[in-house]
Amino acid sequence: TVDDTWWSQPRREGIEQGLEQGRREGRQEGHREAEARARLQQRATLVRQARRKFGVETAEGLDAVLEGVADSERTEQIADLIIDCADGRELLAKLGSA
Repeated sequence: TVDDTWWSQPRREGIEQGLEQGRREGRQEGHREAEARARLQQRATLVRQARRKFGVETAEGLDAVLEGVADSERTEQIADLIIDCADGRELLAKLGSA
């Protein structure tokens, strides 16, 4: 009927806007979750490398440091330190002073 037409178009537009907003928010949430998984994977890799090179104690110390690191540039710097440092004491000392 004619009465149904005047409100159905705005209603459809509202539903479409709501769906688009939901999709957008879903994509954003998915992106945040993917970044968080990537950070956890990087952290696990660095801890594993430190354990292989320096032992469990150093790896545990590194894990504690990495808990507060969200910056990928800082993570890369730590990866370089694992390679550059001669022993676990040096690694943890440099991480403590940085």
